[in-house]
Amino acid sequence: MTFRQKNNLLFWRILTHFWGLLVACFFLLTFFNIVDLDHCLKSVAIVYISILSIFTSVKEFHRWRSESFFSKHQGEIFIILYSAILIVFVIMYAFAPNQYQLPAEFVPTYISILGIFAITYNSKYLKNK
Repeated sequence: MTFRQKNNLLFWRILTHFWGLLVACFFLLTFFNIVDLDHCLKSVAIVYISILSIFTSVKEFHRWRSESFFSKHQGEIFIILYSAILIVFVIMYAFAPNQYQLPAEFVPTYISILGIFAITYNSKYLKNK
């Protein structure tokens, strides 16, 4: 992979991580009633899923185009992060539904992240096969 291609992937990785963490923070702040960001959750979630989709598309393109492509970065970290957040949300909402409200955009965002990860995981498996 060329230096330019590596920089391109690094750019998308940094942008994806930034938005992934920002969106997680927005969901947490809204769920715990620290700041009401409900009015912008849909927009930031769409931006994150879009950027994640672009990044994974670029990454998979490089994986399939190059014989020497190797990714040392694991998307499982964000799967674990968002899964942990969902578990906390569900448990706390189950025991205190009057105090907490599960943001409507969280579950579709979570499922989108899982779907993108599943596609890239299977693509990696097929490429290595």
